[in-house]
Amino acid sequence: MVEITINKLKDVDIPKLASFMFEATKDTVFHKDGQTVETIEHAHQEMASDENEIVMIATDEGEIVGALRVYVGFPEMSFTAKWHPIIHQGDGRDETAMELIQFTKEYIKGRGFTRLEANLSPIRDEHTEVYSEYKSWYEKAGFYRATEEVLLQVDLESHTLPSTQPSLPEGFRFESIDNVPNDDIEEPFFESFVNGRDRLFVDMTKAQQKVSFNHWFSRKRPFHRSSILVMKDDDVIGFNVVRVEDDVAEMGPVGVIPKNQRQGIMNAVLHESYSRLQEDRINVVRLEADRSNEPAITMYTKFGFKKLYDQEYFAWRVE
Repeated sequence: MVEITINKLKDVDIPKLASFMFEATKDTVFHKDGQTVETIEHAHQEMASDENEIVMIATDEGEIVGALRVYVGFPEMSFTAKWHPIIHQGDGRDETAMELIQFTKEYIKGRGFTRLEANLSPIRDEHTEVYSEYKSWYEKAGFYRATEEVLLQVDLESHTLPSTQPSLPEGFRFESIDNVPNDDIEEPFFESFVNGRDRLFVDMTKAQQKVSFNHWFSRKRPFHRSSILVMKDDDVIGFNVVRVEDDVAEMGPVGVIPKNQRQGIMNAVLHESYSRLQEDRINVVRLEADRSNEPAITMYTKFGFKKLYDQEYFAWRVE
């Protein structure tokens, strides 16, 4: 009989968990070149200092048969790790997966969260079979597909910017995000996103959207200087948030309030952000876009972005 326990990652026998995860994925699409028990263990050791990393572990007669890691560090919402749960190969696989997901739902509900998201990423051609399996698990557990996204990437070392920078409309100017408080950004951000095509954001409650805003614009995580606000007088009308980690720039959220769209503002913003990133020798830039947002994807494509892979989010609302 399968027994499931709730554990902070720091309290787990990480070598044992890493050994299970290696064996459960070694002959699957999830196995990465060069991956070993030791590399998995090291990755988990690095995460273990975070009190908000929780792992549900399913055991059968003392042996691990499944694990589902979930992050609980935000109000309102919690998130599974990518392509979780990890389940043993063999008989009882579907049953173990469903027990872990249902158990996690009850845990999340008991903690007072209002939403649980499952992240299936990356989704490439080779993920077709496993995607069908995970989709089945989550839909049977009452989840729905909240959005379909593409992860885009551009290499600024090979991308050539136009010699003439696109200009902002008269009366508009760039401003560093560090010079403007979040109280002045929040209203235009919501005006842009609530009326936008980001299905994942629109699918959230207002309280959940506020959590997302606070995370994206958190001053605890430094912005790169390529993060730009567009101002008209003292009002924010556009924004582009960029943070850099391990020499990769993560761009987003990006937006312009509806009444100032289609004025070439985002072309000017992206050109300016690119210039600053190139000056700092940051060449790889990534961003996520809703697959249905064709105008945005078309614009990003003109700026050299290419699709790396698809990704999907499944969500469960706590009733």
